[in-house]
Amino acid sequence: MKPATHPFRGRLATLALALTLAACQHAPEQALTQPEGSTGITAKSGWTFRTQAVAAANPLATEAGLAILRAGGSAVDAAIAVQMVLTLVEPQSSGIGGG
Repeated sequence: MKPATHPFRGRLATLALALTLAACQHAPEQALTQPEGSTGITAKSGWTFRTQAVAAANPLATEAGLAILRAGGSAVDAAIAVQMVLTLVEPQSSGIGGG
């Protein structure tokens, strides 16, 4: 026995396929614009380093890292000192969970 089909099922499928294919069109080409002319790196006086530098969110941590480097420590030693001071002065931002 043949299953009963809706008389408009084939036409509905054809219409759905046609609408789907009509919706698949290429997007119009957009012109590429260059970034603003004023963006970029601006050199500031006092920010030139020849051998080493320390940067941290807190000046006390920066001083600790710089003291380690001046005493002959490595960059890893300075990074550890910076993080230890940051743990003291900014505990909300320096734990396992961050901030």
